[in-house]
Amino acid sequence: MNRVQAFFIHLGISLTVFGVLAYLVAKVWYPDFFFTTDGGWQGLRLLLGVDLVLGPLLTLIVYRAGKPGLRFDLTAIGLIQATSLAVGIWIVYGERPLAIVYVDGSFYSVTAQSFKEVNAPVPNLDALPGPYPKWVSVKLPVDYGEQSVVRGEMFRSGRMLSTLSERYAPFSVEDIDAKDARPLEEIVNRDRNSKALQRWVADHGGSTSDYRFFQFGARYALGYLGFDGKIDRLVGFLDIPLAG
Repeated sequence: MNRVQAFFIHLGISLTVFGVLAYLVAKVWYPDFFFTTDGGWQGLRLLLGVDLVLGPLLTLIVYRAGKPGLRFDLTAIGLIQATSLAVGIWIVYGERPLAIVYVDGSFYSVTAQSFKEVNAPVPNLDALPGPYPKWVSVKLPVDYGEQSVVRGEMFRSGRMLSTLSERYAPFSVEDIDAKDARPLEEIVNRDRNSKALQRWVADHGGSTSDYRFFQFGARYALGYLGFDGKIDRLVGFLDIPLAG
């Protein structure tokens, strides 16, 4: 077996591993629009570099049939690749979105880092229904006085309400107040250059007046979640570039 053959064998094995990881990233850890809004693509590129470049490239460099110590070299390459890949997987998994949180008329994506940055414990959301990322609402006290106390505590601690995990409850479209939908004029004005709204409506059908849009903030995006006119179901994510 020559150097090129060894390279392609290693590449084939790495491709198989990468296929499994790509599925986990795109379908399980960062599903649907979370892949673009919360770093799924960035994570996949990290794994791509480690799995498909690092290992096979080192094999291509060091492999020579009959070379003394070749077995040791290949074993070392395998260990380096496996260790680097394990670290990459740990990073990508650890930064996945834990939940999409509805509070004060807007949606926010939260990760483990969202809680660590404000010195709050990372919650275990396994008990909430559905797969990750969980869809939750922050249930604030109905009494305005009590609610004011909660908001004040969060403000003084520098925490966003979206990280108030002790008040998380399963999200329902009934939690949404139609009055919190963003004015269409705001979206059209922000979208005057990118034309993302036009493409979004063309993809989903109807006209802009058939939908209600609510602000959505994530790690790599500040866009809108579009619901049908009756706010009975989520239609999709509207990504308008910040410079649009």
